[in-house]
Amino acid sequence: ELTKKNKDIAKEIQENMFDFENLAGIDDKSMQFLIRSLDNELIVVALKGADDSLSDKFFASMSQRAAANIKDEMEALGPMRLTDVQEAQKQVIAVARQLADEGQIVLSGRGGDEYL
Repeated sequence: ELTKKNKDIAKEIQENMFDFENLAGIDDKSMQFLIRSLDNELIVVALKGADDSLSDKFFASMSQRAAANIKDEMEALGPMRLTDVQEAQKQVIAVARQLADEGQIVLSGRGGDEYL
């Protein structure tokens, strides 16, 4: 209903309901699917500002070689503007939401804790 009346407000609310740090709560299979759906450069930038526990979750869901490559790229990239990191994180969340809406992954808080 809100989307019909005011798309901008609905979009802002949706963005604030689930943020990048919430990805730490998704299951391993969903994380792996999400990672396969993302561009490596996007992952590198998004993880620059991520909490260590979330970075570890990403790295644990990759092969050792892929995780090492991402870590190397992050170090080589050097300091980045916060706005660039936040934009990359928003793009990751947008992909995660799309995959969840398509039923490809389960985001925590969106029915993932229910058993049928």
